[in-house]
Amino acid sequence: MADCVDVLVIGGGINGAAVARDAAGRGLSVYLAERDDYGSATSSASSKLIHGGLRYLEQYDFRLVYEALHEREVLMRIAPHLVFPLRFLLPVTRGAPRPVWMVRLGLWLYDVLSGRRAIEPAGRLDDEAVAALPNLRRTGLRAVLHYPDCWADDSRLVLETLLDARARGADIGNYREVVALRPDSDGYVAEVAEGGRTRSLRARFVVNAGGPWANHVLDRMPQGAATRRGLRLDRGSHVVVRSPEPDRDYAYTLQNHDGRVVFVLPWQKRYLIIGTTDVMHEGDPGAARCTDAERDYLIDCYNAFFEPPLRAQDVIWSYAGVRPLIDDAAKRPSEISRDYTIHTQRHGRGALLTVYGGKLSIHRRLGERVVAELARFGVELPGPWTQQEPVHGGVLDRGALAALARSGPRSVSDAVRARWSRTYGSCVRDLYDRIGAEPGTAREIAPGIPEVELIHAVETEDVHRVDDFLYRRTKLFLGMGEHERDAVAGWFVRHAA
Repeated sequence: MADCVDVLVIGGGINGAAVARDAAGRGLSVYLAERDDYGSATSSASSKLIHGGLRYLEQYDFRLVYEALHEREVLMRIAPHLVFPLRFLLPVTRGAPRPVWMVRLGLWLYDVLSGRRAIEPAGRLDDEAVAALPNLRRTGLRAVLHYPDCWADDSRLVLETLLDARARGADIGNYREVVALRPDSDGYVAEVAEGGRTRSLRARFVVNAGGPWANHVLDRMPQGAATRRGLRLDRGSHVVVRSPEPDRDYAYTLQNHDGRVVFVLPWQKRYLIIGTTDVMHEGDPGAARCTDAERDYLIDCYNAFFEPPLRAQDVIWSYAGVRPLIDDAAKRPSEISRDYTIHTQRHGRGALLTVYGGKLSIHRRLGERVVAELARFGVELPGPWTQQEPVHGGVLDRGALAALARSGPRSVSDAVRARWSRTYGSCVRDLYDRIGAEPGTAREIAPGIPEVELIHAVETEDVHRVDDFLYRRTKLFLGMGEHERDAVAGWFVRHAA
């Protein structure tokens, strides 16, 4: 007989993670299946921002901006090791698509919509501060405005949300695929493939959080068993270059000549992320790549504002993700709303809820609303709770985390302990405790990567492959030589399941 759960979540990106966490915390039995690694598609290919979306004001999407700005405050509080305030500078040049007065008006409205906040209001840099900015072109520069938003470790935010769901009783798993789904009188029956075996699972409710694959998930149901919304797939690409200013702690928001906005974001103290593009994507979302044309577009935008100019060979990495946007007949991808909708289809005692759209910034609220939908089907639920409770690793504020990093074992370098505190938050204690019990695990498998971190990745964070660790649990692949990568890969071959 098939096992039974209240909620089956299909998809382990940020939306699926938020639903699983919220539902498990309200006492529902939850089973989550992610066919690849957690957050391995759209959720880890973002601009890594928790922001209101300044440009959405032009679309009069005030509700979305308001919600995202308030979620920004919530996420800084419940995930302090992963969501940080970041100052954005917005240079306005002669002939810019939006003149100074218009940008200042938009920033004023942005401040108003944010309400009470823990970070600085918007403003304008004085001449002395502008003169101190390195690399910024002065020709035609009219003003440099500033405003606050937040940076986030997107793939870690997915993971920590899922680990919190697991701590509250959810059964979560990566490399676990729902290969078939059919309705029955009590809800749905799923066939789940994992580790070379297939099992049956009954669920009263199914949440389809497949992101750009949401309609593909519905294709696994019998013909006529589910209806679908129209999706437009929008590719957003980014390039990564070395920063001309190490340890830069501010970002830029650039107005390109075509009216689009491009961000220049500091990353890992040594790099800049430049992005994003808005291009309609055709074909498999998993095959999304930054094209040469997109790379050149981003470089040209950067070069219009900074010197010395970048060249194509300066790009050390690029990435692309596909946003699943609701097809609202907008002519340009950038004009399509980033809001979400929950498409609910009732069957017997249960229902299938498909999530379309959404943003990293509002994932927690989305999860809350999806779970609240279940009350329509007679499910008695306690009230919302995720706004107050920290995610996995989020119980210490930044000051306490800095102190914890300083107090760690001397067998681990200061730089590694600082990185651990930003990566694992309060759960860095688990690594310290392991070293205390097994001092030999402090030895480095590759420079800056003690063995204890790899053990933790396998035992606690569901790492099965070297890329799970290097690209998503951390971003240590950047700057890593072939010999170092081979050493880490060899360890996983010997130890990972």
